[in-house]
Amino acid sequence: MTERCVANNTVEAYRRDIDQFLTFVEKESSAQTVQELTNQHVKDFLKFLRHNEDIGAKSASRKLSALKTFANYLSKYHDLVPFTHGVAFPQLAKHLPKNLTQDQVKALLIAADEFKTVAGQRNKVMLCLLYACGFRVSELVALKTSDINFEDRCLQVSGKGGKERVVPLPDEIITLLHSYLNQIHSRLLGVDGKDKQTDYLFPVYYGGKIDHMSRQTFWKSLKEIASKAGMMHSISPHVLRHSLATHLLKRGAHLRAIQALLGHSRINTVQIYTHLEMTHLRELYDKYHPRA
Repeated sequence: MTERCVANNTVEAYRRDIDQFLTFVEKESSAQTVQELTNQHVKDFLKFLRHNEDIGAKSASRKLSALKTFANYLSKYHDLVPFTHGVAFPQLAKHLPKNLTQDQVKALLIAADEFKTVAGQRNKVMLCLLYACGFRVSELVALKTSDINFEDRCLQVSGKGGKERVVPLPDEIITLLHSYLNQIHSRLLGVDGKDKQTDYLFPVYYGGKIDHMSRQTFWKSLKEIASKAGMMHSISPHVLRHSLATHLLKRGAHLRAIQALLGHSRINTVQIYTHLEMTHLRELYDKYHPRA
């Protein structure tokens, strides 16, 4: 995994997937060693996931990707024939990503401002950054104060697979960050941690240790804000990331610019937004064109 420069979260997910597969093989077949693994074991595993575990195509594809990585490792370092050979990835259903309207994003930001506690004001800053910069939630929680370049009005992000990118910061976000660092940041460490120093932009102090906020904690905070805004449907950090991309595209941003902002390595990852753009253009056509 280190050779592929993948994120720690991906490594852990792959490890769980491989363990699940090996446990399945141990229970459901006579294979005792990795040398005995065949593509039929993989096919049976995928069938089991689909019918017994109600696993969708996307999750099954990730698990198969983990098994192919494992099989290739055994082939490279132990000279074994890849046991995943000939196993095709499940066909994924094409669907557009969920996104919020600009009015809904505005309602979220207004709701976030109603939480007046230190943690509540921190969460507002995180929400503003998430939408303004299109961060992944793992990128957001791990941000450091040293990542911010106030002079150049930008922020350096360590993204997926350790790839770094520079994200421009709007003037209002610069002002918000200045205020946050001067008035809120040190207070997040509590009474026992007030004299502690940390480079984490969103630190937590627990059990005598300072760390950055977890993804799960921010998800919980986002749900509370969404509830305050009267949004009962599920809202995730990724929905806000998709929303930013959609809003930028509607305002005329080029796909390459969106790709750079979001930190996607391939342009086809963001080309799904062209479908959203066409929907928007169709709406404008139908509404304003004299011959529509």
